Amino acid sequence: MALLGFSLRANAQTKAQAHAGTLAKAALLQVPGTREFCKIEEKGRSVLPSGRYVTPAGQLARITHDPMGLALSPDGKTAVTLHNGVFTRLDLASLAAVRVPSYDKQLKSPLSKGSFLGVAFAADSKRVYLSGGDNGSVIVYDLGRMQRLDSISLNGPVGGQTFVDSFTSDLVLNEAGHELLVLDRGNFRLVRLDLTTRQVTASIPVGRQPFSLALSPDHRTALVANVGMYAYPLIVGATPKNADSLMITRHPYGNNTPESINGTTVEGRTIPGLGSPNAPDAMSVFAVDLATNKVVDKFKTGHLLGEMMEDAEVVGGASPNSLAVGRQYAYVTNATNDNITVIDYQHHKLLGDIPIRVDPRLDHYRGLLPFGLTLSADEKTLYVALLGFNAVAVVDVASRTTRGLIPTGWGPARVRLAADEQTLYITSCRGLGAGPNGGAGFVAPPQGTYIGDIQLGSLQKVPVPDAAQLAVYTKQVLANTFVATPLAPATKASATANPLPALPGRTPTPIKYIVYITKENRTYDEVLGQLREARGDSTLARLGVNCEYTLPAGQRGQLPHLRVAPNHRRVARQFAFSDNYYCDSDASIHGHHWMLGVIPNEWVEANSNVSKTAKIFSPAPGRRFPGSTGSMDPEDYAEIGGLWEALARRHVSFYNFGQGNETAHNREAWRDTATGSGHLVMVPMQNALYTRTSHDYAGFNTNIPDQFRAMQFEREFTKKWLTGKAKMPALVTVQLPNDHGAGVRPADGYPYPQSYMADNDLALGRMLHFLSRTPYWKNMLVIVTEDDPQGGVDHVDAHRSLLLLAGPYVKKGYVSHTHANFGAILKTIYNILDVPYVNQYDATGTLLQDFFTSQPDFRPYSLEKSDVRIFDPQVAMRRYGKAIDWRKVEKGPEMDDEDEAREAHYRQQKKTK
Repeated sequence: MALLGFSLRANAQTKAQAHAGTLAKAALLQVPGTREFCKIEEKGRSVLPSGRYVTPAGQLARITHDPMGLALSPDGKTAVTLHNGVFTRLDLASLAAVRVPSYDKQLKSPLSKGSFLGVAFAADSKRVYLSGGDNGSVIVYDLGRMQRLDSISLNGPVGGQTFVDSFTSDLVLNEAGHELLVLDRGNFRLVRLDLTTRQVTASIPVGRQPFSLALSPDHRTALVANVGMYAYPLIVGATPKNADSLMITRHPYGNNTPESINGTTVEGRTIPGLGSPNAPDAMSVFAVDLATNKVVDKFKTGHLLGEMMEDAEVVGGASPNSLAVGRQYAYVTNATNDNITVIDYQHHKLLGDIPIRVDPRLDHYRGLLPFGLTLSADEKTLYVALLGFNAVAVVDVASRTTRGLIPTGWGPARVRLAADEQTLYITSCRGLGAGPNGGAGFVAPPQGTYIGDIQLGSLQKVPVPDAAQLAVYTKQVLANTFVATPLAPATKASATANPLPALPGRTPTPIKYIVYITKENRTYDEVLGQLREARGDSTLARLGVNCEYTLPAGQRGQLPHLRVAPNHRRVARQFAFSDNYYCDSDASIHGHHWMLGVIPNEWVEANSNVSKTAKIFSPAPGRRFPGSTGSMDPEDYAEIGGLWEALARRHVSFYNFGQGNETAHNREAWRDTATGSGHLVMVPMQNALYTRTSHDYAGFNTNIPDQFRAMQFEREFTKKWLTGKAKMPALVTVQLPNDHGAGVRPADGYPYPQSYMADNDLALGRMLHFLSRTPYWKNMLVIVTEDDPQGGVDHVDAHRSLLLLAGPYVKKGYVSHTHANFGAILKTIYNILDVPYVNQYDATGTLLQDFFTSQPDFRPYSLEKSDVRIFDPQVAMRRYGKAIDWRKVEKGPEMDDEDEAREAHYRQQKKTK
């Protein structure tokens, strides 16, 4: 069956018109699990942190997380999935799995420094070739004897050039030539590796960050999908000796600006340009003639930056990532654009895009993230893994329509069709989710309890469905994803019933200002698990109050009635909190995308789950890839952006304290207080954010106390929007990261691991104390959450985390049991500020109206000081030569100073005489 949809290129309807049409139809889309807690049911329906369900079709085996590589043996008996530093051998008849290395350490890993994507079988179905990833090698392994046979390095001389610091990406076996074709993402090249001599016979330059590789059926053409946007340069003149003194304090430019293209000067340093983001080497597909070892085509697939998609400018590259090649046509998935480009590689031309449709209520939005794909033997059908939709799309090539959807686990990455075309094999990054990782009765599994380990991936074995079965599957996928509820026409009564509109712009709201505070790495139970009115486990509340039992055994009893996070507890009790809130993310690199309205694409997923070594002075340009944790890189941008771009398009004012200042290669010293970072590798920032970001606020850097950030925030807020002439922006974002934790530093005021949380708790209390004493408070909402939960444990789910809401229109003393996630937070922001949704997670997020009341309570919040036995803020601020004036802090913000205003008035009078 063909699913309905509409073409973004062909349809002339603007987003504003679509937005108005949505209001007229008045249908509220929400995830189906709005009243459920996360759970895993291996034989039934699992509830994900997103509130979506997964009901994987066919048979399922749970395997190690993030199986980014998948190959089927020629004899059809075995599959190998490749993870980071791990591979799994699966018997395809029984789905019995053998993990290498085994948990009992009897089977050793042949992968010394991780791995990445590439896996291929030899014709004998016994030998398998594995990407060695960071060490730049190809591993040859015997599955019969379960032992490594060889490790072949890509480094060394070839064609008069010596290559170093290779990083093995995808690979394909060319059996006819007894060779491997291998991508080296470190040196941006395609390597031909002779399996007889173990020598590299050719090195062919390709595009940036080559990711996927395919071979034409006649073995004459290799196609390479490149996901990189730029080759990131260093500051001009940088050397290992002067690097520390040459760094600049911030990102040098906004993306796709004259400065980023041509270069600029920042803080007296000469900053090289990056060139055009639409350059041929950026986010493209290269065709290589294997007879001549020459690149014959550089195809720019999907949508280019600067194009207009309806009324929105494209700001993110297509991210062409996976390939399927037929006798004349090749197909590449463009993750950012939710489509597939058709390439006539025989005649060297593009034939347009196949949009993937799922439902007319969602097709307007992005977020399907097509990743792996496979082509039927008759070349009439494509099967496409939708990383963001927990489904495989079945696409009819001739009509360019989506026939239907097959339900998968969470985050499908790869799909393969058996040789007899009767069975599909599908891997998913996160399988059925994580489940609990601590608490009463919890038994730790062999893989461990860290969120990235306890959360297993999956492999499915699914009979290829006929039309009737596919229709049933499609209906199930959509039911797993969202529920549509008609809304009654808005009336005068409904307009004042709840301050949170059901849709953007649907009803007026008294809330005019939102402060969005994001913290780092904590779960619900470890901070709020003691609250009896909610679903918590007090035995895990190591960061609560009266929690000295969580200290090392020798120190218990020495700190009676220890208070680590009294302000979190007070905010929860005075205002409202959720005990059913989950981060969609596992770790920071995901979290800083999700919470700012960008769904992590296939590059983020793959790159964040691989061991990699930065070598910023290497001649291998791929080794300078930023690989960010606290920022988005140009490789990660969504088609029309996320939160920042959505606000800018709507001309809604915003300002940022701390987000987006970090890249993986930056310096984070205690003195880097301007933005928390020192930058040497030149990476742009999203252009919408660049001019709206403080250069006097420290982002992620646990060497800097959160008390310093509170001081910076109070000072700049006062200068700009209290004593200054400007009005507070509609949205202010604040990063408050020290609950992340770090090593103990008694001399700096952090004698215990819990000290970082105490610092964070006090700073949060200070900010709320300050904000609630400003004139903006009467129309303010404060949202407090974490970017990810990876540092903690929880008895419901390892993704369960903190969501606190505060403000006059937030219910007092309220606990919400309604499901919430980042999509729900963003829906709250967009609905209040009348900003159209950007992606399908915003559109289907839970509506959190239960948090709000139409009867305001304007009483301010009063902070609780920290327990100085665990964190002494004066000690933490000592190295900066700044003492905290608690009298001034407790008094609240300085408004217009009457004496200063009087003096200024008379000075001005004298000038005019």
